[in-house]
Amino acid sequence: MKILAISTAEKESSIALLKDENPLYEAVWASKQTHSKRIMDMIALALNRTSLKVDDLDGFVVAKGPGSFTGLRIGIASVKGLAFAASKPCAGVSSLDGIAWQFSFVSMPLCVMMDAQRGEVYSAVYNFDHGRLVNKSEEKALSPIEALGLLKEETLFAGSGSVVYKELIKTELSKPELNIKANFAPMFQNKVKASALVQQILQNPCLMTQKDPLTPEYLRKSDAQINKKQTLTNV
Repeated sequence: MKILAISTAEKESSIALLKDENPLYEAVWASKQTHSKRIMDMIALALNRTSLKVDDLDGFVVAKGPGSFTGLRIGIASVKGLAFAASKPCAGVSSLDGIAWQFSFVSMPLCVMMDAQRGEVYSAVYNFDHGRLVNKSEEKALSPIEALGLLKEETLFAGSGSVVYKELIKTELSKPELNIKANFAPMFQNKVKASALVQQILQNPCLMTQKDPLTPEYLRKSDAQINKKQTLTNV
């Protein structure tokens, strides 16, 4: 099965083309350009480098959120357009999973934190067993302190949020009442990785055949929605 996966959940655009579990092509593009100006070029380059056409693919995978509101919409719209044109299935996978599956052979709990701005993180806690996902907590948008309150033992932290709040995490967990050891992923594993999104599909192939509409999962309201509500309240 040949799958094209993309993530536009954060500042970087990530793309991967896999045949079963084998990566045929993978790239990350970080620049000041918006996702809309580079993602289709990245897809075209991936197909060109692998000598494949859209019709040769068996399906598409995209990060469905949480993440950048605009970025998610661009990525999802791109995948839905390609899937419709090629009459191929598409599936959305949690952006947090696109980080977590890079650590599927880690024995300790994994706390994934994406920087959500405004003093919050998008977070979930994962437990893997030899490459198999045992359980995952509910995805939430919350403060880093609230996220740490869910932990009970030595934990590995990954994601952009764990980078931003690294010192806070170490300070909070070192308090006597907690005394939890915090480990941190290397920088190259802190981003949503398109190839890791596909691992969720390989574990659950039925996700590719579900008829549920592919829509963004933001976990919280956008700044525009919040500002609109505040404006109406003040009128």
